Amino acid sequence: MPGPSPGAPRRLGARLTLALMLLLAAAFTVADLSVAPPAAPSTAPDPLFGVNMSFFGPNDAMVGRPATRELFRSWGVPIVRVPLRDHFEGSTAPVGDDLLLSAMHAVRDIGATPMLIIRGPGSGLAVDDVKKTDLHLLDLIHQVFGDGTAYLEFGNEPDLPGTDVPVADYTAAWNTVVPALKSRYPKAAYRYVGPASWRVDHDYVKYIGAFVAGATPEPDFLSWHEYVCGAATDSRWKDTCDGHLDNWQTHVTDVEMTVQGKIGKQLPYFISEWNADSSATSPVYKDGNTGYLAAWTTKAIDHLRALRPAPSGAMIYTATDHGNFGLVTGADQVTAQGRAFQQAMAGSSAVTPPKDTSSSPENTPSPDGNSSPGSASPQSPGPDSPQPPQSPGPDSPRSPASEPPQGTPTPSGTGPSSGTPDAPQATGNQYYVATDGDDTRGDGTHAHPWKTIQHTAQRLTVGSKGATVHVADGTYAEAVSNTKSGRAGGYLTFEAEHPGRAHIAPKNSDVPFENRGDYVRIVGFDISGSGGAWSGILIWGRHNVIQGDHVHDVLTHIAPKDCDGSPGGQGIGDDASASDNAFLGNRVDHIGPYPTECEYIHGIYPSGGGDLIQNNIVFRTSGSGIRFNHNAKGATIANNLSFANADHGIYITGGDSTADHFVIDNNIVRDNAMYGINVRDDANGAHNQYRNNLFYKNGKGKYGLNNSGEFTPPNASGTLSADPRLVNYAADGTGDYHLTAASPCVDAGTSTGAPADDLDGVTRPKGRAVDIGPYEFTR
Repeated sequence: MPGPSPGAPRRLGARLTLALMLLLAAAFTVADLSVAPPAAPSTAPDPLFGVNMSFFGPNDAMVGRPATRELFRSWGVPIVRVPLRDHFEGSTAPVGDDLLLSAMHAVRDIGATPMLIIRGPGSGLAVDDVKKTDLHLLDLIHQVFGDGTAYLEFGNEPDLPGTDVPVADYTAAWNTVVPALKSRYPKAAYRYVGPASWRVDHDYVKYIGAFVAGATPEPDFLSWHEYVCGAATDSRWKDTCDGHLDNWQTHVTDVEMTVQGKIGKQLPYFISEWNADSSATSPVYKDGNTGYLAAWTTKAIDHLRALRPAPSGAMIYTATDHGNFGLVTGADQVTAQGRAFQQAMAGSSAVTPPKDTSSSPENTPSPDGNSSPGSASPQSPGPDSPQPPQSPGPDSPRSPASEPPQGTPTPSGTGPSSGTPDAPQATGNQYYVATDGDDTRGDGTHAHPWKTIQHTAQRLTVGSKGATVHVADGTYAEAVSNTKSGRAGGYLTFEAEHPGRAHIAPKNSDVPFENRGDYVRIVGFDISGSGGAWSGILIWGRHNVIQGDHVHDVLTHIAPKDCDGSPGGQGIGDDASASDNAFLGNRVDHIGPYPTECEYIHGIYPSGGGDLIQNNIVFRTSGSGIRFNHNAKGATIANNLSFANADHGIYITGGDSTADHFVIDNNIVRDNAMYGINVRDDANGAHNQYRNNLFYKNGKGKYGLNNSGEFTPPNASGTLSADPRLVNYAADGTGDYHLTAASPCVDAGTSTGAPADDLDGVTRPKGRAVDIGPYEFTR
């Protein structure tokens, strides 16, 4: 609605030109709408919503900024709506194929499915010209997306005043152009959408009725736009904006009844644009009304969820800056409306969604989600599942076996708390382990558990909904090595029934818990490396989640004199071959012969690409609290507390590759022997972001370059140098690391990269902005 389709003459006045919206493809009724690689993020059943791309010029943020794309990718948005324009606003020069391809590649980078606005009739174009242009655009689309799913919207707002394409002309153009497009790539999963009306009133219902009655082929989806405020300027504009939300169900009912009467059945539909008002000058978008706009957005999403029949998707206008619209500014700051949208989303993942959602070849999940002997047993009592960190989705509970979790709370004191409300709830096949179980006579059920975790790892079957291994309280003097994988729709989860009460402490092992699978979660264990281990948890695969674990006393047996010759080690880490793993809400301490410095021994030590490091507390390591190396790049390190380490609080190196696209935000780094955050030359990428980090009493200073001098890194902002004023700071780990009311960390963080919940499961933000560190201050 904010503008006509590409190539159409722009209507004068307050209406904006069309921007793109990202569509959430949920609750589809068409069975064969599988998403083309790269796959869209795994989503919950509750349908939610996408955004338009604001592709009004060559410098569009979503197209040109990897950080912007990563932000929307982290939200889990599955479809982006893109106008394939013939020219940009204010220019008559044609948009080149390279820019159109860049826009489509941006959708791929986000991991989303495209909705692409191709040419429709209007603007004086003859139908043959429309067909020629669309066939060329189709070739570009196929170049990027192959035969995978793409939604092709035939023009945009043909009934917009100033465009005024009669329904007979629109239908005739559809009947000429769409068959030609379908025959171009007959094996492609392309779906054709129309007529994308700018409003739904009596005339539009007649328009769509006449269109479906005459369309050959029949459209795969209908679409229209919804705005409610109507550029209201009187004193009661809020009543208009709120009251007109009820019209949305009326519109759906009117369209569906009309279509039913014309063709004897209903058709699925998209609301391909929606927002409060189509005019950027509307009072609702003024700076003083951001709070109201956020509240209105939440109400609007509730109305969209309640529509019956449900939309196949609904896309808010718009992703990034365009006038006063936008969920995210050009500087990747989330607006008030963006925060409301993000918090209401359901289905985004804590871990960046995979490029390939298939399971590893050696362990293809069973098609039967209940095939294991333990599946019929009662589920162990446990609290509700946590929400993913980027999007809490308060109205849509999700199974952690389907979605990676948010960081499980850990205590502020000496060890993990018991019975925390964020312990994951199991789904899929169920298995049980207890110290009084029996690996020979047990069957892995709740009534007859097995005795060891390793025996269970070898015997379990991962079904289509995943599998969960419940580990009862007690000490397990064994090393665990898992080789099986879950899948994007069903994780394999190893979880302590009560966080911190299941202790894995092998008497003699290099690695107490080693995982070589993909889509595996290791949740809530106390893991000790006192039996000679060089790594507490080591990950080799992809898309794994290490959550709420306490890993300690690893490599403490190394003599200080042997530090220089040490092969290295860590509390938690992944290999250079790994990628897209998440380390959430863990406590890692006493790693190496602290306080002796050992430069190869670290707390959390990721070596793969695209990892997520959030809400962790790391201290008393002989190296750096959090250290990246080898193939590390594109990671997010946010809201961690790293203190009292013998080297740096956080250390970024490239190792085997050039490291770039790091997001390092909202961390507290204090009392580390060297720099708070040290960066090596091979990791000093131009796209790295360092925002709103707090430094206090680090031996050499705040940001170090090559450990040889303090510097200001690129894209650094919001840096604080102050006492974080924690409730009871203690360098030995016995303190309470929550924030006090006087802490400079309160409301001083950025939403970029921040998890939606803190270490206690408290939703962020509680004040005006996200707090720095793993805990939100609760008022």
